Order: sequence, then structure tokens, then C-alpha cells
Amino acid sequence: MTDAVPRRRSASVRGGWAVVCIVIGSVLLWLGILAGLVNRNVLDGDRFARHVDAIRRDPVVTRQVAAAITEQVLVAAPDLVAVRPLLDVASTSLVGSAAFSPLVRAAARSVHGAFTGQASGDVALRLVDVGSALAGLLPAIAPQAAAHVPDDLSVTLERVGNSSVAAKTMRVARLVGLLSWLLPLLAAACFALGIWLARDRHRATVRTGWGVTGAGAAVGLVALAGAVFASTVDDQTLSGALISGAWREFGGVLWWAAGLTVGIGLVVVAAATARIPEVDLAVEARRGWHAVTRRPSGQWARIGRGAVFAVLGLAAVFRPLLILTVVAVLAGLVLVVAGMGEIAAAAGARRTARPALGRPRRVRLPAVALGAAAVLVVGLVAFDAVPADRQVSVASAAAGTCNGHPELCSRRYDQVAFPATHNAMSAADESGWFIPEQPTGVIGQLDAGIRVLLLDTYYGQNTDRSSLVATAPESYAEALAEAEQLYGPNVVASALRLRDALIPKPVGPVMPFLCHGLCELGATAWEPLMEQVRGWLDTHPREVVTFFVQDAVSPADTAAVFEKAGLLPYVHTQQPGQPWPTLGQMIDSGRRVVVLMEEHGGGSAYPWLLQGFDWVQDTPYINPTPAALSCRLNRGSASNPLFLVNYWLNRYQSLVTDARRINAYRELWPYVSRCRAERHHLPNFVAVNYYDQGDLFRVVDALNGVG
Repeated sequence: MTDAVPRRRSASVRGGWAVVCIVIGSVLLWLGILAGLVNRNVLDGDRFARHVDAIRRDPVVTRQVAAAITEQVLVAAPDLVAVRPLLDVASTSLVGSAAFSPLVRAAARSVHGAFTGQASGDVALRLVDVGSALAGLLPAIAPQAAAHVPDDLSVTLERVGNSSVAAKTMRVARLVGLLSWLLPLLAAACFALGIWLARDRHRATVRTGWGVTGAGAAVGLVALAGAVFASTVDDQTLSGALISGAWREFGGVLWWAAGLTVGIGLVVVAAATARIPEVDLAVEARRGWHAVTRRPSGQWARIGRGAVFAVLGLAAVFRPLLILTVVAVLAGLVLVVAGMGEIAAAAGARRTARPALGRPRRVRLPAVALGAAAVLVVGLVAFDAVPADRQVSVASAAAGTCNGHPELCSRRYDQVAFPATHNAMSAADESGWFIPEQPTGVIGQLDAGIRVLLLDTYYGQNTDRSSLVATAPESYAEALAEAEQLYGPNVVASALRLRDALIPKPVGPVMPFLCHGLCELGATAWEPLMEQVRGWLDTHPREVVTFFVQDAVSPADTAAVFEKAGLLPYVHTQQPGQPWPTLGQMIDSGRRVVVLMEEHGGGSAYPWLLQGFDWVQDTPYINPTPAALSCRLNRGSASNPLFLVNYWLNRYQSLVTDARRINAYRELWPYVSRCRAERHHLPNFVAVNYYDQGDLFRVVDALNGVG
């Protein structure tokens, strides 16, 4: 009896060290798997080059690289924005072409060698030389602008590397290469030592199997974390596209390694469990699940559990598809464990009777580890869960201001000058627009400070070609005449030939679009855009906004767009013969959206759709040269209370450079001052092309006497 206690203590100590060895082996195996994957897929030059080329050919990456190429072209020749859709198509075809694979792989190997070999110095990864690739294209579509594009124009995605960075990277590469074989070897030694130290080596083998399974699950958690992170990045940017493309290329390797490791571990568990009659793996899996899900008794544990549930709920609201993915992965792991338990039970010998005395030892699932892993997964899911477009902006919500200035609150609507944009829907940063006349879409213009938006509406249909809309037959003749008047028959014919080459097929219902004449030259669905406008108004409660609509869409359908978008509570109805309210009164009432229609007012059915030229007088809008810009009366009556200045040139081969010239303060301020003097009226709407060029906002502030 005197020797029994020391022997039990010695066995207990050895058993504890056995568990420690198995845990350490599991961690080392996890790290070794990751190091091996990095060594094989990143540090191997040829394999790395193949991965880079595959990422380059990823459709999302191709699209964003092509956009970067187009931006480089437009920096060199900004007036090529008139044919931006064609540039986008050409760039996308070039970037995604298999013909560039040898070039890309050679460049990737060069970069790889500079960072992992002895060479150092600056390295540039150039995916495509745009100058040579577009040399035969630009003269055909814009010969004057093409002359200004330099022959050596190229797109450099990233300039990386110097001697110190390359040296550090080389040291890390060598370390990872060492760890890729050393860590798995040490893990095997730890497992072997743990089994040797254990009093019950069958049970130690089961624990080792669970350790291998845990290492595979940890690799799976890394893969899941990568998937969560990749899902949160904005793949509409170049960096976001590269991240998501890299994940799609490398993520499968992680999942494969995780699944293989988990499978090996479960096979070891099943084989060892079959030798332990009193252990039922399926029962132990259920016990582990209950240990994780039962309500804890401690106060802090309950608070933590509640926080996890709250985070899960938020993630389910804002990232439902991602939550479904996480649940599917976790459910799959549970099913795998349960299935292996059934296989072990079927393959094992007939269970012996349980001992009459004492409680049988069971192999428990590590409940604490599962709980910690669940918290980690939930935290990753919740990261950046709230989309940017749902975050409340307070940029213009300062109390006491109206359209950014307290001085404007006491002025009537018709006593205020507003910055305005001509063809506000025609945006260079939105796909499919030929001859765009603004740098950003409507929301971008509102964010920049534009408060009057001139829009054209037509009926159109979506087609089987992404971003291509067909003008509805009943609107086609009117739209074609409008486009030819604005752009000229030759420009319209050329654009239509390019569109027709795609052989688009109309699909879906006819509905209102924002188009500049023909929807084939560019279109934006009207109702979804107005829903975004409503969201913008909600987050900018001190702003008064005006829409001046050239309306080929009927008043009834126009009203339906505003109603479906939730904008009716915002619209202002101005009664004939009554003075306009002040901006402050409009803001306080919530009726701070004015809608003017060029052709058809809303009549008694929709009195808030104001007949535009019963209220507005304007200047000529066909101005081929700066000398043609005139202050004379064009449409409306000289007694109308609102004055629209149409200030742009109709030279579509030089839209950007023309705007840069005439929107400058030295040109725009004398012009609006002259119009105010000649027409004896404050210019209320100063409408320009490319509002970001020149000094529109400075001039409007000067008209208002603020700023």
C-alpha cells in the first residue's frame, strides 16, 4: 500500500505529460501544414507564377485591371472618355487573353526571384503595355485624341522591392522552407512521446487522432477566416479584386489540406476507438455538442454566451449568405464526426459489458476548444458586417445649416443659387456610358455638393448583355432624333454599330431608364437609383435637392418611380401664384425635393410634378464654342421665378478639356455675372459638364455671398 500512492502519482504525472505532448504535437502539425502550403505554393517560383497568372485571368480581377488600364489611358488623353465603353471592352479582352500568360508568368518569376533569391533592386510587374495594345485601335475611334497618347504608356500594378525588403523576404522564405519539414517531424515525435508516456496507449492513440483532427480543423478555420475576409473586401476596387481573386486561387488548397488532415485524424480515432469497448464515438460527439450548447451557470459565461448570440444575430442580418456558409461547414464537421463514430461502432468488436463498479473513462470532445473556435468564427463573420451604404453619414446634418450654410435657411428657394449638372445620369464611372458628361453617378454628385440634377428619361429594356439596355420600340424614334441632334448622325451610327456587333437580345419588361437619347448609348435603371437617393436624403436631413427631368416617360410612370422609391414624403408641391418657401421651411416640413418636368407636368393628378418651363427660364443649350455661350432667353418666360444657366459646350470629342477651361473661375464667374445683369435675375441653377473640373462650387458660393 505504501508504494501504491507514489505509483499512482507517477502514472498521473506521466498521463498529464502525455496529454501535453499530444497538444503540442497538434499545434506543431497545424503550423507545419501551413508552412508546407506556403513553401509549396508561394516559395516555389514556377508554381507561384502559375498562381499569379490564374489570378490575372480571374474575371473579377480582369475587370478591375482593365479598369486601371482605362484610367491610365484617360489620364493621358481625358477626352477619350467619350468612348470609354469601347476602351473597357478592349482592355478587358487584352488583360484576360491567354496570349499574355507567358509574359505574366515571366514577370511573376522575376518578382519572385527578386524577393526569394539573391537579386535585389526595384521590380515592376507590368501586365500589359497599353500603348502598343491600343495603337491600332485608338486612331480608328478617336484619331485626334489618340495623337496625344504616349507610345510607351503602360500599366504598372505595383512597384515593389528594394534591397532591405528583398533581404528580409529572403530570410523569411528560408525560415518557412525549414519549418515546412521540421515542424511535422517534431509533431510526429511529440505524438509518439505522448503515446509512450500514457498509461493507456489505446486511449492516447485516440487522443492523438483527435489532435490530428484538431490540427486539420484549425487549418479549416484559417481557410474559413480567409473566406470571411475575402467576402468583406470590395471587389469593385483593384486591391479588393486581387484579394478575392487570390483567395479563390489559394483557398481551395487550404480546404483540401484541412479535409485531408481531418480525414486522417478521424481514421486514427475510429481505428483506436474500435479497440476500446466502452467508448461510443457518436455518443461522445453528442456529449461534446451538449457541453457547448447547454446554458452555463456562471454570470460571466452567460454574458459571453449572450454576446456570441447577439453577434451571430447581427451577422445573420447583414451577412446571411456568409452565416449559411459557416453553419454548413460546422454542420458538415459534426456529421463527419458522427459518421466516423458509426463506422467505428460497426467495425469494432462486440461491446463488452460495462464494469459494475466505477464510472468508465470516456474520450470527451474538447468542448472548451470548440467554444473558443465558435467565438473566433463569429468574430470573423461580424468583422465589417455593416455595409458602408448602411452607415449613417452626418456630414451635412449640422443643426442650423441649409445646404451647408446657415445664411441660406432664411432665403426663399428662388433666391438661392444651386450647383447643377447637365445629363447627371451620364457618368464616366458607371459602365456602358458612351460620351459621359459627368465624372460620377448621381450619388457621387450629391456627395460632392451638387443639388440640382438634370436627367433624361426614356423607356427601355434590359438585354442578355450585361450593362446594355435597348431602347423600347415606342421610344426609339424620339430617342434616335434626340441623340442625332446632340451627337451628330455619324457618332450615333458608329456607336450603334459597336453595340449591334454584340447582338443584344431584349429581355424582361419595358420600364423607365435614365438615357441620353438612345439607351444603347448608356442607361441607368431609374427606380433603383431613386431608392439610393432616398437613402442619401435620410442621411443628409438638411439638404434641399432638385430634379429637372427631360421626360419621355409619362407623368404616371414618373410618379410611380418616386412612389416605389419611397420619395413621395419628400416632394414639394408649389402652388401657382404663391411665393416659394425658404430652404429652412422646406427642411423643417420634410418637403425638400423639387421635381420639374420639361415636357409634361403632373396636372391635378400629380401636382408635385411641376411643368418645368412654367417655373423656369433658361439660356441656349446648343453651344459649339465658348463664343457661342449666350445669356439670351431660350425657353420659358422672362417672368418665371427660376433661372437655369446651361453652361457647357457640345463638342463631344473634347468634353473634359472643354469643361476644364470654361468651368474655371476666370471664365465662369464673368459669365454668370453677365447673365445676372442682362436677365435681372439670380442664376438659380448653374448647370455644367464635368462639375469636378474648374470652380463651379466657388462660383455658386460667390453668387450666394457665402463661403
